Amino acid sequence: MNIAQDFRLLFSLHGLISLIILFSLELVLGVDNIIFISLVIARLPEGKRLPARIIGLSLALLMRLIMLFALVWLSKTTTVLFTLDGFNATIHDLLFFIGGMYLIWNTMKELREHITKTVGAPSVNNQNELIFGKAILQIMLVDILFSFDSIFTAIGLLQNFVIIALAIILSMGCMLYISGKISALINKYRTIKTLALVFIILVGIMLVASAFHVELTHLF
Repeated sequence: MNIAQDFRLLFSLHGLISLIILFSLELVLGVDNIIFISLVIARLPEGKRLPARIIGLSLALLMRLIMLFALVWLSKTTTVLFTLDGFNATIHDLLFFIGGMYLIWNTMKELREHITKTVGAPSVNNQNELIFGKAILQIMLVDILFSFDSIFTAIGLLQNFVIIALAIILSMGCMLYISGKISALINKYRTIKTLALVFIILVGIMLVASAFHVELTHLF
């Protein structure tokens, strides 16, 4: 992984456009995550909510960047794992196949729920207060689970650690302030999230095709 080269690509037209696209996707896909985290924090005593939000989201962001770094590094690894009828399967191919199938399966399930059910936040019982450490752990685990979609989508579009990391950092900072407005917008115009989910399914198909060394981008 060449960080210096990734930085240079950031200031190109392609890099800036990719940053805007990834930033927008992070905002749309991260609404449920931020709402869930907000509801978890609401179960803490008043005086502990702000520290829990800062510490929990900071650790979650750190874990997300570490996971991103590992996945981007693996996506560029060309070590051959096995050969089948002349087809050389690499770590890159395996990662893209798993990531693509995960995106297709998980996003189709979410799309079906999004179309057939009312959009809303996950249910959390506000009557039971959480202890501080448990709240931090829940924030981290929820963020990691909810971040797989966005990270695999980003890697499918661009294997550039700097651009993806910057999009994640900017979107998370932005979500802290405007998550309520974005949630209301998506609830009002459900087509926005529907289009984003369909786009992710297409990215998943591209990842699976790439795993078999078929570049669908050449068809367009």
